[in-house]
Amino acid sequence: MDHDQDGGHGGQGERHGGEQPARPGRVHFRRSARNPNGSTAPLRADVLAALGVLKVATYKQLHALIAADEYRDHHRVEHVAEAVRDLEKHKLVDVRGTTSPPGRRPAPKTAPTAAPAAEGAGAKPKPGGPGAEKIVGLTPLGLAAAAEALGDDRDMGGHARGAGLTGAPHAMLVNELIITAVTGTTTHGAPPRTDKRQAPPRRALPTGPLPGGIEAWATETPHTITGKFNVIPDAIVRLPELGIPVAFLELDRGTMTDIRKVAGKLDNYKRYFDRTVHDGGQERLEVEVRYNVPEPAYGYRHRRAVRPPVLFVLDQGTRGSRPRYSPEALEQRLEDLRNATWEHWQGQAHEQEGVAYATFDGKIPVLGTTVERLREHGWQGPIWWRFGQPGRHSLTDALNDEPNWDLIAQRRQEREDQEHAEQEQAAKAKQDAETAKLRKALLAARAHNDALHPCHTCKGPLGGAHDAENELNENADPDRLECPSCDRQRRTDKRRPIVLDLPTTRALRRAEKHGPPSDDPWWTVRLLHAKRWSKYDRSNGEIPHNMTQIPHGRSMPERY
Repeated sequence: MDHDQDGGHGGQGERHGGEQPARPGRVHFRRSARNPNGSTAPLRADVLAALGVLKVATYKQLHALIAADEYRDHHRVEHVAEAVRDLEKHKLVDVRGTTSPPGRRPAPKTAPTAAPAAEGAGAKPKPGGPGAEKIVGLTPLGLAAAAEALGDDRDMGGHARGAGLTGAPHAMLVNELIITAVTGTTTHGAPPRTDKRQAPPRRALPTGPLPGGIEAWATETPHTITGKFNVIPDAIVRLPELGIPVAFLELDRGTMTDIRKVAGKLDNYKRYFDRTVHDGGQERLEVEVRYNVPEPAYGYRHRRAVRPPVLFVLDQGTRGSRPRYSPEALEQRLEDLRNATWEHWQGQAHEQEGVAYATFDGKIPVLGTTVERLREHGWQGPIWWRFGQPGRHSLTDALNDEPNWDLIAQRRQEREDQEHAEQEQAAKAKQDAETAKLRKALLAARAHNDALHPCHTCKGPLGGAHDAENELNENADPDRLECPSCDRQRRTDKRRPIVLDLPTTRALRRAEKHGPPSDDPWWTVRLLHAKRWSKYDRSNGEIPHNMTQIPHGRSMPERY
């Protein structure tokens, strides 16, 4: 909306008696009979839009929302008050009362002589008095005008009839939380103001505002459970930019001492979230149809869908001028709320690759924090405790139910790499064991073969050259005469095996008396050949075809 152009109620189209509009950049027009306070139509529209969300608010709260827009930062609180008074003239807003300022409870007017209550003695402050601010709210006619000012199709809810008659401390704190979310600022911790005519200075929060602006919020919106029974959250917010279609806000100021009454609100939320309607020929959850939640790509299964989140914000509250709960007691209260609502948020535990996670089919994501944490870090700070998960996280991280797939993939890769390394190590160990076994057998065979006679052809080791490719790795036969190399060459040349000459009678007698001859290393083989092939067999040519006498050996007729 442009504040330099007027439209709607009053403004440039309502000049009477030749009056001139204000110059561009001005915050009000010249007063007229219709708008005697001189407010502009864009400012009145902004006030209506803000009240359409908050329902009841003070001038300073309305100013905080309106001045957050860079095009409205020149507005002051008195400009907002002028717009409210013009809207009140048209019966769109009305004054509901005043806030309850902190401090001592004033003495009753009916007993002026009564002694005043002691400072901080537990007296509850009443509306009015020093520091109190006027509370304005929408009338039924103003509620319709606010819907037009907001410009979107939404359920406006009620106009908070009766709110403000007792100071509306709950509504004022809800307004503060919404203003903090919209503007990304807070009055708590800000430097003191120098000009009391101005609104209190605001301190910028480290995380900034939530997306969507004031249009993303709504209050006093009923959600039908059955018949006339509704659940009315303190506020709802739509954050599709953060992947959150809708979230429900519940503020607890500690007035309910029994935390089970606060936890009982989730029973009503559960009943509403399970409510189904027919949409496009299929049964869908009402909350998803109402807030345009996209359907999953794999098909709709409403009984397994994760419900919208419910955000519990706990405040210390006040008892007189002192806090109702200490910070430690408030943390314990949050812990008690967690324990009292476990059946609504507790998921099913899973584990992959040592990474634990949970699924929350049909469960409600319940988040908790405190007002002080929100004032310190902002809505997107690490302040939210997702019931069922450790630690404090940002809003999006706390609502992220997806397992850490990257960590799971990393762990899986590490496990597979380790298994592969172990398999390779085991294979290498097995191969080394087999190699050692073969080496041991080779050394034993080498020692055995070296102790036998040498090769009849090359005079080398009978088992072959050591560490040669064709070295015998087993014990050679006692009648073997050639090493593997010579035997291969003989077969290549197609020569018959060697058959040694028969020992002479003299040699046999000498061997019986003095032992084997030292000049004949093949004496044992010669004896074996003599037993296998007698003189008759040799002389009649009955030696097998694959055997023949070596060329350098003496012939049979020469010997016998």
